[in-house]
Formats: sequence, structure tokens, C-alpha cells
Amino acid sequence: MNTYFKMITLALLTTPVIGQVNPQSKCDPYDDPCIAEERLVEQRKNIYPFKPVATEEIDTRLSKLTESDKYINDIREMNARGLLSRNTKDQPWGGSYWPLYQGQIANPYQEIKYKTLYGTFSGLRMLSFDYNYSTFKRRKKKILNKVLDLSEEQLARLAPSEKYDLLLGDYNFDLTHRIWDFAKNWNDNSKWAYLASINIPSGYRIPRSVSGIKMWEGICHGWAVASGSSERAEKTVWTTLPNGKKMPFYPNDVKALVTLMWANSTIQDSMLVEGLRCNDKKPKKDEFGRYIDTRLDKTDKDLLPRCADVHPAVYHTSIVNVLGVEGRSFVIDKAAEVAVSNQPVSGYEYTYFNPSTGEDADFNNSALKVSDYTNDPFASARNKDTKYIVGVSMTLKYVNWENPIKFELNAPSDDKIIDKKFNYDLELDANFKIIGGQWRVSKDGSPKFFNNETNQPDFFWIVPKNYKSHFANLKTIPQWDFKQSTVPPKEYKAAAKQAHAFIYRQTKEYGWDLNCTVKPIKRGSGPDKEVPCEFRFPQPQPLVNVVNTLLEQSIR
Repeated sequence: MNTYFKMITLALLTTPVIGQVNPQSKCDPYDDPCIAEERLVEQRKNIYPFKPVATEEIDTRLSKLTESDKYINDIREMNARGLLSRNTKDQPWGGSYWPLYQGQIANPYQEIKYKTLYGTFSGLRMLSFDYNYSTFKRRKKKILNKVLDLSEEQLARLAPSEKYDLLLGDYNFDLTHRIWDFAKNWNDNSKWAYLASINIPSGYRIPRSVSGIKMWEGICHGWAVASGSSERAEKTVWTTLPNGKKMPFYPNDVKALVTLMWANSTIQDSMLVEGLRCNDKKPKKDEFGRYIDTRLDKTDKDLLPRCADVHPAVYHTSIVNVLGVEGRSFVIDKAAEVAVSNQPVSGYEYTYFNPSTGEDADFNNSALKVSDYTNDPFASARNKDTKYIVGVSMTLKYVNWENPIKFELNAPSDDKIIDKKFNYDLELDANFKIIGGQWRVSKDGSPKFFNNETNQPDFFWIVPKNYKSHFANLKTIPQWDFKQSTVPPKEYKAAAKQAHAFIYRQTKEYGWDLNCTVKPIKRGSGPDKEVPCEFRFPQPQPLVNVVNTLLEQSIR
């Protein structure tokens, strides 16, 4: 989730330029980059939203996302079953995305006053990684090195990872140090800190890293999926250390451990994803406010729909089947831009409208025959098998992230639910099967003078149904009987260190075929080049047995 790519340089045309110029072109015939831009304009005509997505491809995507070939795609059946509104069986729980610049779950969050104005020391804790890292180094001397002498009040204020390490009897705080080490290396060198191998040609160098952690970087990819699949930590879990002192794990402490476990688990490789990440700060839009793709991404050989690629037909059918029928949550990146903001969805409701007039009505009075929709602004991009078009106005409900604060109990009423509204139309075949669609700014398809954008999500992803297999207790160590002892068995300490030491290998051995951009040492002496490279990212994981037991004890 935190791997960055820069825009690739388009190759110069090698054949005579004059012969390739459109007579109506505004390009200088000797301006190769201009010709390359015209090529992208031509390629854009052949991808969504200007060209329909084939019905077969939509079906393939839906089979993958629903993990079934028997999903509902007949809009009449959706209506008959009352699937126009639904909430998840269990509301996803609110939690922090545990910002990296604050030390992730090694953040002693109770010490931060989130309402303090910028410029105060607490404000610096909210904004500066360097300040937070320096604070941690001071904590090591004053707090962690004297942990056995801490009062129960001081123990209660430790960071989630510090409590976890102490519970295991690890006075070197292995997990805590690994989290801070990762953040420090990422802050200083970004992904290059974890470069394992690269084939650098003579006269070239790797690009200089842009130091500094982005404020949005964290483990939202762990929280967002865990909150919709893992049970909620509802109450404080009290543990008694060997020295007789009591140490609480508040709901946010347990949530932090669950979030990190999901974020750094290989479950992330099994997620069912629809859409690609948009890597533009301000994605381009056409006259109708639809997102369009105008440049090649670094990893793409051809122009792909990246900012415009979440398809209304796939989106609508997926949400009705996964959330509406099964009651399961899924995750959206709520905005099509480079920053990622993953949010767990808790519900939806939608109504129909006439796609020509924009007037709200029931389905029978909203769906238009294609032959009657004479002012369709998207007529050229419709699926050839479309017989009807109907407008959909949706309110999607998601649980917002929250700053971690101390509370002893947690319930769904504590969560903040956000409404995200958008419009789209659906293309239906002769049997009312959903086979296509277009995002809309206004219900009648017209653009707006202000805020002319569709507000569609960037991508969405779904936890596979077999996710529990990734989080089963290890059988190689004794099971923890919490009633007998609130401290885990001594064998857990060694097993935990193995979990903390997990390295995620983006190497050929594991099926990765990566290329990295290298630059000439002497500026202007040659073009950038793409060369093979490999990475090894530390992904420290808390011991699953510990996390599962604490979570079980936190449920009322």
C-alpha cells in the first residue's frame, strides 16, 4: 500500500515524425513529446469510460469478487428481494489508521491532546516524525528501561505495542523497536531503505529518496479490513504481571494489535480487489465530470483506466451481493487521487431516477428503453446489448477512522458513520441483467459549473470468505488459558519474536518481476532506465495467539 511509483518517460518515436502527424494536429511536427501525447489521446478513446467494458469481462470480475457464479445480476430480482437498502450484520468498528509518523501502534496515544493547537509540544507530536522519534528515544531511557518500577498508572499509559511486549515478558521491547525502526527507515529513505538487489548500469544511480512520512501513511489497510471481519473489542482486559501489578488493555489497545496483525498478514495478498490505484493528485475529468486517464503510470505498458476504472455495473452488483445478500462489509478508497483513504462500508441505500430528466421515481417509471433515451450524453459508450438504462442515486455509509483515545468500553454507538453520495446509471439487457453503466455528476447527466466530479471511489476490496485460516492460533505452542493466568505461557516469547521478524519478499523467488527507475549520474547524459530490482520489507506481526486471546477476553 505504501509503495510509490513515479511517472515513466514516454519513448521517442523512431520512425519519421512527419508521416505520423494528423493534418489537423496542433503539434509541431518535430515535437516528439507532443506526438506522444496525441497517441495517448487516441488510446484514451479505447478505454472506459469512452468505450464500454465487455459483458464477459464484467461477469468475470463479479465471479471473482463474489466468489461465486450464482450472484444476483437481474435488477428485477434485486428489487423483488428488497435489496435497495441494507446494513452489515455487524457494524465495522471505528479505529485509528495508526499514522506512521506517530510511531504506528508504538504510539503512547494517551499522551496526545488532539485538540491542542499547532505549534505546541502536543501539536508537534501530531505533525512531526522527528519529534516523535526523539520522544521515543527519551522514553527508552526514562520509561522502558525502568519498566519494572512503573506504577500501575504509568503501565496503563503505555503504547499498545509496549503493553504487548511487557505482557510477554520481553523487556527489550522487540515489537516496539521493530515498528520504530521501520518508521525511521521509511522516513529517511522511503522504499529504497528496503532495496534487496538492483542491476544498476554503469553511469547510473537510484533516484534520491524524498525523505519524510506523509501524514496519511499508516495501516488503514489493516484497520479497514479487520474492522469489518474481526470482532469488536468491547471492554478493557485486565492482566496481572509477575510482579503483581495490574496492566489494562483498553479497547483501543486491542484494536491496535488486531489492526497491525491484519495489516502485516499475507491475507493482504488474497484480497479481492476491484480497480487500480489512481496515482494522480488531481485526476483529470472530462466535460461531464467523469474521471479520465491521461498518462501512463510507471508500471503500465499501455494506457489503462486507473482513475476511472471502478465500473458502476461491477460496483453495484458487488455491493448488493456482498453486503445486501450476505451482510458482509467491504472497503473503499473513498477518493480517486494519489492519497489512499481506506474506509470500511457499513451500509447502503439507493433510489432510482429517470436518466433523461433526472426525476426520482420507482424502477418501472425510471428505466428507459434505449430507443426512448434520445438525449443520452454517453450513447457512444454503451454496451451494444443494452436495451434499458436506469439511473441510481446511492448513499453509501462507511465508518470513519478516529483518533485513538482512552476509553474502557466500546460499542457501535461510539462509531462515526459518514454518508458518501453519488449518482450513476446502469445498462440492462433484454432480460434486465446489469451489463454496463456510467458515473454521473448530475442525475440528468449534465455537468456542473462547480464541483463537477462524480465523487466515485478509487477502488474497493473485499475480504475473502476463507480469511479465518490466516488467523488461526499456532498449534506448536501451548494454548493460553486466561482464567488460569492472565500472562501467556513462557513459550510465547520465542514464538512472538519469530512473528515480529517476518520479512515480506518482493523477489523473483516469490513471483515478483519488478523494475525500478534509475537515473544517469550526470544530469542530461542519457535517459532514465528501467532495471530489475527486488525488495525485502519488514512486516512485524504480533503473535496471533496473544491477539486472539486478548480479543476474546474483550468481548462482553
